[in-house]
Amino acid sequence: MSAASTAEATIVVGVGNPLLCDDGAGWLVADAVEVALDGDPRGVAVERLAVGGLTLMEHLVGFGHAILVDTLVTGTVPPGTVRGVTLDALPGHEAGHVDSAHDVTLAAALDAGRALGATVPDTVQIVTIEALRVLDVGEDLTPEVAAAIPVARDAVLDLLGR
Repeated sequence: MSAASTAEATIVVGVGNPLLCDDGAGWLVADAVEVALDGDPRGVAVERLAVGGLTLMEHLVGFGHAILVDTLVTGTVPPGTVRGVTLDALPGHEAGHVDSAHDVTLAAALDAGRALGATVPDTVQIVTIEALRVLDVGEDLTPEVAAAIPVARDAVLDLLGR
């Protein structure tokens, strides 16, 4: 699906780094959503990205709605906890890819895109998974985060109305 024809479409983006243990959870949720949508994608594009800020915004151009899946490390809830948050409600830079300390926040990037005339989503919903290990090199998720993948997939499917 090309971005030029997707103004009414939704993009689901699993963000993270699959080589940094729990940080790869967003990609695995994107995989699970793609499998669940197989044969009935109706206006839904699914991507996996390891970027934030301006670069993430560029991937959202042309879409009317975005659902992002990322890990958080807040320490305020048990690992594996799945939550839905709005972009405005993100508690800072704990979402390492949606908001990066080395880039502008996604909210600022979306504002910049709008100011430049780009069509960017008015609605950005975020499904988060509380993570435990996001700085250790490895492809294995902690058991708590692995158990959260189907829960997060279902949360995304609910947001899609599926």
